[in-house]
Amino acid sequence: MSVTDSTRRALPERPSKDHLRKQAKRLAKDESLGLAAAQRRLAHEYGLANWAELMRRVDEARPLSPLGAAARAGDVAAVRRLLEEGHVADGDGRDCGTPLWQACASKVSDEARLAIVDALLTAGANPRDDSAGEAALHAAAARGPLALVERLIVGNALEWQADARGRQPLAVAKRGKAADKAAIIQLLDRSLIADPSFRAAVKALQKGDVAELARRLDAEPRLLRERILGPEVYRRASRHQYFRDPKLFWFIANNPTLMKRMPANMVEVAQTMIARGVDRADLDYALELVMTSAPAREQGLQMSLIDCLMRAGATPTSRSIDMTLAHWELEPVQALLDAGLPMTAAIAAAFGRTALLPALLREASPEEVQRALGLAVINRQLDSARMALDAGADPNVFLPVHSHSLPMHQAAGDDNVEMMELLIARGARHDIPDKLWGGIPLGWAIHGGHTRARAYLEKLVPREA
Repeated sequence: MSVTDSTRRALPERPSKDHLRKQAKRLAKDESLGLAAAQRRLAHEYGLANWAELMRRVDEARPLSPLGAAARAGDVAAVRRLLEEGHVADGDGRDCGTPLWQACASKVSDEARLAIVDALLTAGANPRDDSAGEAALHAAAARGPLALVERLIVGNALEWQADARGRQPLAVAKRGKAADKAAIIQLLDRSLIADPSFRAAVKALQKGDVAELARRLDAEPRLLRERILGPEVYRRASRHQYFRDPKLFWFIANNPTLMKRMPANMVEVAQTMIARGVDRADLDYALELVMTSAPAREQGLQMSLIDCLMRAGATPTSRSIDMTLAHWELEPVQALLDAGLPMTAAIAAAFGRTALLPALLREASPEEVQRALGLAVINRQLDSARMALDAGADPNVFLPVHSHSLPMHQAAGDDNVEMMELLIARGARHDIPDKLWGGIPLGWAIHGGHTRARAYLEKLVPREA
């Protein structure tokens, strides 16, 4: 059924998303439609192309905070004045989408948007806030310009962050209408390799073409020594970036996942490179990547690659052990223990070896006791966590891995009420924001859809008058 001018609805002055959702559900029930089809029809009745556009129109109709309104209007002077007066860079909570997002999504000039974004980031705005259903980087990727995307990345926006529809900024850029769309796509696509020799070598590695790989390494020995450099803007960002400017050898782990299927002869591929001289540091880091590689484990290559690397002289560092345990990859660490790796309090805590843990904790340094708590919480080992707390671990110290979060965030994200009860009983706070998203544990529980954790934490949060 088409929507004509006479049947088209007008949004009320203050539209409600909840009301529209109820309308869509009622329409789906009355017309025997799927919910998505009912949402689409309702959007058409309001004169919009789809449900996402309808939701955005509702957001635009809501009154904004003074800073959000100034950012949306492109009023650079007002934004600077409000920040000088003490207005919080992320807004006062009434906006659907922070002032930073408002500026990126605004239709004002690029010059004004850039100036406002720079002022907000300098004032401490969080570029990862996704209260608008997407982060500021998504809005910038869709509209450009390239300089705005670059400024957000330098300001520690996450190029891999997904929006409410599961799309990363790269996907949004590909569907966008920026004047410099091609340049934005090239910047956001971290899989691109500019150097043709490196590109060919990576392709040979990922295909398992040992002969081609050996030929290229022999022709250009630099391929084993130099880094594959990505865009300069990522090196200007202050946050640590996983797999930034990688070495060729690191690709054997498929971590991050850059190929759907690893070649069955990946050990031979690794040996081909090792025979031509891989630096010790690269052996060690590749070992960490392999130990934390889910694709390598799922394809039955993890343990054989670990054996290959260890035979070549790779050494598991304390960081690699922590990273492996924090990603629930216990089998590689057990293999290292079987080969003579000394048991530590942190390892015992992660495995839940409570018979060994008390003695290990008595001999452990304060740092090791803290690591034991963190890895116990991450691995959902309640008794281990209790023992680490008994030994003096502080529940309000950020984790040794996933170090942007506290034990309470981890437990909330796991829907682990029993762990949270233990932590709270030992003095854990539930009001400290994490360092990446700025969320408290309750926010983590809500975001993850964890009903038990949410109900528990809501009882701890004083209700607003």
